[in-house]
Amino acid sequence: MCKLDKILSKENYFEKSFLIDAHLILQNQFFSLRLLINSDSVAHTLIHINLVNRVCKKLEIQSISLAKEKLIRDYDEKISKKIITHKILLNLIIENHKKLTVSMLIADIDHHEVILSKL
Repeated sequence: MCKLDKILSKENYFEKSFLIDAHLILQNQFFSLRLLINSDSVAHTLIHINLVNRVCKKLEIQSISLAKEKLIRDYDEKISKKIITHKILLNLIIENHKKLTVSMLIADIDHHEVILSKL
């Protein structure tokens, strides 16, 4: 059983959150990072606004404007709300698990680089 399968197993599912190494990929370019998997996760995958410039530069991509702004709560359900206007689209690898074309909304998400939505 790989680390991700163990983390997402029934006995660990009720743990609040996990940090895990991952890679964003576009063609043969990789960008390594740590992301938060939260069992009470938000509905969308979020990427920190400060990380986006580095990712876009290294992978030679641009952010995409959303057709309509999204209003989301902080990932920990705090009262403050954030308006999201852009996203990026990339492939994601966590250990041997590859998720194609992950839409990542760009937001100021405090202490984490990426917060993964429920798998």
